[in-house]
Amino acid sequence: MPTLAEMVEYLGWLTIIALLALYLRLRQQGLHRVYRVFAAYLLFRAACIFTLAVLPPLWYLSSSRPYVPFGNNVYAWGWLLTTPVLWVLHILVVLELYSLVFRNYRGIASMGRWATFAGLGIAILLSSLTLPADLSRAGEPFPILRAFVAVTRGVDSSLVLFLLFISAFLTWFPVPLCRNVVLYSMVYAVYFITTSLAELLRNLSGSAAWGLTSILLAGADLVCLAVWILFLNREGESKRVVVRHTWAPQREEILIQQLAAINSTLLRSGRR
Repeated sequence: MPTLAEMVEYLGWLTIIALLALYLRLRQQGLHRVYRVFAAYLLFRAACIFTLAVLPPLWYLSSSRPYVPFGNNVYAWGWLLTTPVLWVLHILVVLELYSLVFRNYRGIASMGRWATFAGLGIAILLSSLTLPADLSRAGEPFPILRAFVAVTRGVDSSLVLFLLFISAFLTWFPVPLCRNVVLYSMVYAVYFITTSLAELLRNLSGSAAWGLTSILLAGADLVCLAVWILFLNREGESKRVVVRHTWAPQREEILIQQLAAINSTLLRSGRR
């Protein structure tokens, strides 16, 4: 029976394979030109996980010591250095998704970008204000790790709210979008919700829950990647779908007119 540390390692290698498979799938279907930030994010994440997987064994090999998974600080320092880059990429991926959903509504898109940066700043500030209580908790052997997880939770929580806003928009307004964008946004929302809940569990439970939350995160990650691999394709760019309530045709027309009016108002406000 593998230990938790070994299971985390195995899932890490599976995640690398899934990330590269999805990237190759995007290239094969010509979608890497549409989802440029997402494609770059997949490659960077695969490189990060690979680097974090091979650095500790190489360190033990060079020091002639017996290998113990997660038995030194090499993995931790690598994680701390790459995590801020992933924060930025997560934000850029969500902004790319937002621009795809609202490509025909530039006024709403402009307002949403400013709201995203403001929301992220507030969330990170609130997370920073809670750090003294987290860092002073008795028995916490990794205070720096707890600080990074707290800030990550703030960033991810903001992105969850942003993605939920996109999902609510798609289910309310009868706006036709390509199937890939709808699938991309819905699965990404599920991924961030799961991530935020796992990070909250990690912060509440301390380092003892690190292995369990890592397994939960890897499992959710693999499921989301599998869905994208199976269903993101070239045909999904031309196939239009509408995610909404079943409105009467007259009601649909009214909602579209309201959306156009909001967009025009925001465009005029932006020019002043």
